[in-house]
Amino acid sequence: MGLTSFDACDDVLDHLKTEASERVGPWGLGGVTEAYAAEGAAEDSAALAAPQDAGRDDSGGAQSHSTTNVQEAGVDEPDVAKTDGRLLVTTTGGDLRIVDVTGDAPREVGRLALTDPAAKPAPGQTIAPEFAPETVDASVFLAGDRVVALVRQNPMIAYDMMPGYAPGGMTSTTAVLLIDISDPAEPVVESRLQVDGDYLDARMVDDTVRLVVSSYPTIEFPMTEADANRPEDELTERNRAIVEESTIADWLPSYTFTSGDSEPETGQLVSCEQVSRPDEFAGFSMLSVLTFDPDDGLGADGSVGVLTDGDTVYASQDRLYVATTRWGDPFAPSDDAIRSMPASGDVTTGIHAFDITGNVPARYLASGEVEGRILGRYAMSEHEGVLRVATTIDSRSGETDTSESVLYTLEEGDGELVQLGQVGGLGKGEQIYAVRYFGDTGYVVTFRQVDPLYVLDLSDPAAPAVTGELKITGYSAYLHDAGDDRLLGVGQEASADGQVLGAQISLFDVADPAAPAKLDGHVVPGAWSQTEWDPQAFLFWADTGQVVVPIESTTGPSALVVRLDGDTVTEQGQVTRTESPRDGWAWLRRTVVVGDTLYTVWQDGVQANGLADLEPRGWLAFGQP
Repeated sequence: MGLTSFDACDDVLDHLKTEASERVGPWGLGGVTEAYAAEGAAEDSAALAAPQDAGRDDSGGAQSHSTTNVQEAGVDEPDVAKTDGRLLVTTTGGDLRIVDVTGDAPREVGRLALTDPAAKPAPGQTIAPEFAPETVDASVFLAGDRVVALVRQNPMIAYDMMPGYAPGGMTSTTAVLLIDISDPAEPVVESRLQVDGDYLDARMVDDTVRLVVSSYPTIEFPMTEADANRPEDELTERNRAIVEESTIADWLPSYTFTSGDSEPETGQLVSCEQVSRPDEFAGFSMLSVLTFDPDDGLGADGSVGVLTDGDTVYASQDRLYVATTRWGDPFAPSDDAIRSMPASGDVTTGIHAFDITGNVPARYLASGEVEGRILGRYAMSEHEGVLRVATTIDSRSGETDTSESVLYTLEEGDGELVQLGQVGGLGKGEQIYAVRYFGDTGYVVTFRQVDPLYVLDLSDPAAPAVTGELKITGYSAYLHDAGDDRLLGVGQEASADGQVLGAQISLFDVADPAAPAKLDGHVVPGAWSQTEWDPQAFLFWADTGQVVVPIESTTGPSALVVRLDGDTVTEQGQVTRTESPRDGWAWLRRTVVVGDTLYTVWQDGVQANGLADLEPRGWLAFGQP
């Protein structure tokens, strides 16, 4: 895949109209929702790990504290809870909560609504439950006395409940709030940037934030009850006319910026001169990368966009990659929607690379493609200019006995991500459950009945190779560097025939790449851990050798605490709530260490326990609005 940039909006619009005219069908374009409406009805209105400790700042009163468990050192990730050793900020129920953690017990000192409580439906209309404020998805960066809140907002759809009709044209939006918490009791929104599109992910390197948003066109193809009985060729011609009459505003995302009490400013999120496309058509979506420094305020200036889709974000300190797994040809005409299961070679992962060096706007560099599907962002890693990607290639029939996994190495060249080498045959008949890279070494876990842990030598990108393999029961879904040639795994123990038995923390010796060995493990029967799919839920406090993971079992949620001592893993205890959940259920979101205290962050409060003895020290219940 090479790159093509545009010189003006007319060029962008001509390209989109040409591609859309070839692909539009009676029901519109794939990925663009038709707008359904009753006759005469009004139109519907309009998601080597960094060290988890920090030094003590006696002048500011901050204590040593854990940080978000991130994929790459020096690359911060947004999270639902952050601390600086004095304050703990967390998002829940559409609110930002600010908690003082300098005393014996947690104490809420400030609160700020991240959504507009005035957004209510008109009489006789309703808001879909999934769009209610208490289900708002928000995460934050903590940058000195400022919080950057990233709020994924599905539209607050208010629509007449008309049997047989669905709301159309639902476009997600992303809100970025820059919040001053220098006075924690009175947090103030300094500015707000709202953009069309779904927030995929973000990273912060040296106080520069990169926000990745995926936006869909807002062009609509109205469909009335009468239209449903019209010949399909007539509908197709009508839709081609809609495409021909469309404007750039129907295709590219916009933004609204508000600073303080000033009037909102609106505009096109990415200037047409900053839009590029892969030479091979990659869809009508816009993938945008926004850049800003919290100290300088928010803004859309310098945003860069690519006409493609994306769903998985990975970043090193100087490169950002966005990947999407595609099943067959997702851009075929809509009347070809009924397709057979794609062959294994038809399942590919497209990857787009951006330069994020320094504090200047991101720059689109290259695109490429590999065969197979990725597990998630941990399947990717950039090291010394080389991207490593691990994928699973499934069989056409869906039978797992012919699947295998492959690790590819790629580098940038003339606008393309060019393959340097690959090593395949990993986990024949299995699929990837975990991947981790540390320098020139990679670890891949595959699973079906037993767990092969593969050690890979990546020092020669042109010839990556498997150096060692360990087969044991169960699997690890998350891998973490424990230091001293030790590797931690969090996953499930399993029987010899692959039936899972309970949450497991495993300790491996990887000093000899040719002979990895399992030293010890701890199993909680019948339990599972959120860490399997959310690595930010994992906490390793190296100062004391304590590992904390949230677990769910028949007795409810808790924080499992184990100690690493030489070659052993020993349970210290399980931290449970001292107060019953207000709504009858509890959700353990994060665990945080500040000084000698372990804080468990729940959806309805924060609990403090002694780090050494795990004894309760206090409970803070979040108040109702």
